[in-house]
Amino acid sequence: MMNPIYESFPESVRIAGIDYPVITDFREWLKFSDMIHDKSIQQKEKLKLLLMWFSDETPQVLDIEAVEALFSFYEAVQLEPDSIEEEEDETVGEDEEVLKPPIFDWRIDARFIIGDFRRYYGIDLINIEYLHWWHFRCLFSALPDDSMCQKRMAYRSVNIGSIKDARERNRIARIQRSIAIPYECNEDIIADAFGGLMI
Repeated sequence: MMNPIYESFPESVRIAGIDYPVITDFREWLKFSDMIHDKSIQQKEKLKLLLMWFSDETPQVLDIEAVEALFSFYEAVQLEPDSIEEEEDETVGEDEEVLKPPIFDWRIDARFIIGDFRRYYGIDLINIEYLHWWHFRCLFSALPDDSMCQKRMAYRSVNIGSIKDARERNRIARIQRSIAIPYECNEDIIADAFGGLMI
């Protein structure tokens, strides 16, 4: 885990022991997310498009290590504590994976991100010249509970079955339907899919 207070945000990814500079502006990584989720783009084409996120020299072979390095940068994994591990559902077998609906989408929730950054940080995401992707992620994570982004995530993450009051359950269910995010798979599954498409 890095400490962004005194450590600089990375400007490159390491592949086979070599550092390759990448584009770091937040807009480009939002485009990265959109590209990965775009069903109109074939997976082999997506693999080639990944080269666009290298700002200078590109790897000679875009193998699984290169793909994982880009996804690691996108997910900003170094900002998370090393000790955090996802809780496992004991009712699910080892070979099974439970797909949970996403609670946030960079594209669908874009207008609320713009509004929250303006309201809480005084940052105009439309006209700002540059903002490092990881700096953006830090600010996004720190949005207060009363922000529109946090409220939308909170509503989407509510387990309807745990609400005993029927009226409240129906209210939350209506809200969830109105802000639901269409989904098929998560980032990990998408990343794994590239493994069999190396060129």
